[in-house]
Formats: sequence, C-alpha cells, structure tokens
Amino acid sequence: MDIRDARIIITGAGSGFGKAMALQFAKQGAKIAAIDINPDVLEIIKTECPGIQTWVCDVADNAQVEMTVNEIFSKFNGLEVLINNAGIMRNAPLVNIMSRPDSRHSIELWNRVIEVNQNSVFFMTRSVADKMIKNRNKGIILNISSISARGNIGQTAYAASKAAVEAMTKVWAKELGRFGIRSVAIAPGFMDTAGAHDALEEKMLSQWIDKTPLRRTGTIEEVVKTVLFAIENDFINAEVINVNGGLTI
Repeated sequence: MDIRDARIIITGAGSGFGKAMALQFAKQGAKIAAIDINPDVLEIIKTECPGIQTWVCDVADNAQVEMTVNEIFSKFNGLEVLINNAGIMRNAPLVNIMSRPDSRHSIELWNRVIEVNQNSVFFMTRSVADKMIKNRNKGIILNISSISARGNIGQTAYAASKAAVEAMTKVWAKELGRFGIRSVAIAPGFMDTAGAHDALEEKMLSQWIDKTPLRRTGTIEEVVKTVLFAIENDFINAEVINVNGGLTI
C-alpha cells in the first residue's frame, strides 16, 4: 500500500508516537483523522499541519467510538488504515507490603488501564473493520503494543493489556485476511518519550538501557518508520514487530 492518499485513523494522535505519525504521514500525502481525548493537543496539531482533520473522542467509551467512526467514514468515504495508538502506562506491583491500608494492586488502576489500552483497541477495530468490509476497503489494522507484553515487574495491568492487544492482532489477522485487511502489532521497547520518563524512575530506565545490546533507548522516529514499513508491505500480516534494540534476545 502506498502511503500517499491513504485514509488513516490514528488514536492518541495528540502526542508521542501518535502525533509524530500524524504529522509524518500527512506530509507524505496521507489523509489523516487524528483522534484524541484532549482537545487542546488537537488544536496544536492542526496549527502545525492544517490538513489533518481532528476528532475529540474517549476511545475507551464505545458510544463515542461509534459516533466518531461513523463521522470519519462519512467524511473520508472509506478507510485503509487504523492505527490503535492510544494508551496509558501505570505501574503497580500485585502486592506492595509498604502500602497501607491496602497492600494489593488497585482495582481502579487495573480497570482504567484495561479500558484505555485493551477495550479501546477492541471498540475501534470492531467498528472500523465492520465498515471496511462493507465498503470493500482493503488495508491494515495496526496496533501499538509494548515490550511489556512479555511481562515486566510492576506492570500487571499494563503488561496484561498489551499481551491482549497482541493476541487480538493475531486473531484479527486470521479473521480479516480474507477481506484483504491485514492485522499487525508494533512492540516498542524502552523509548525516549515523555511517557516512559514519567512512568519509570531514571535509575530503572538506566538499568534497562544497560541490558539493551545497543545501549540506548529508541526514538519516536524509529517507531514511525516501522509503522510505515508495516503499512507499505502488503504481505506482512499477523506479526508482532519488535523495536527494542535487541533487548529481548
């Protein structure tokens, strides 16, 4: 698939990977529907690239997803690419003996991470894939996973949500392939992003860098290039593409 003239939805498009993808792909000629829960960051992205069209939507709310996807398909008259990028990273051990009065992992934290990282991917793909099939649009569902899907200490909810994303990616590849719709996941390792620095102590991040053969974090641009590769190579399907500097070998 040529990125030029491709119609693309990107969730969590107001910052980080999402913003970088929206700006880069728009620059290359794609038609971008940028979704974010924060209207302020969408105003900024429109200022930087007026050609990007934006929608405010909480992708963890199925009713909002359905309304937003309907509007985008009506405006774009179809779609080739859905990039499920929206997500949050929250850390907590299953049992924290230093915490009082309840030492156990918060139910509220668990629910919120699953809602944003897992449910949103299901809601968006459920709605978009149905319309792509009805419109006979061939293309790709591209899900942003994480190295944490393999299981990182202190990330029960986050790791579970990303493992689920990878499992759904493989299921959808089998189900949607007959319609010419591919399903691929990108799993970044430890990246030089504001989210990573907010979620991890610098000492812990340094330890992970020391374990990475390339001895550095990755960049947002390296993830964007990998996403573009997956979009443009029409025979990549059902894969989880790792972008982690060799950390998982």
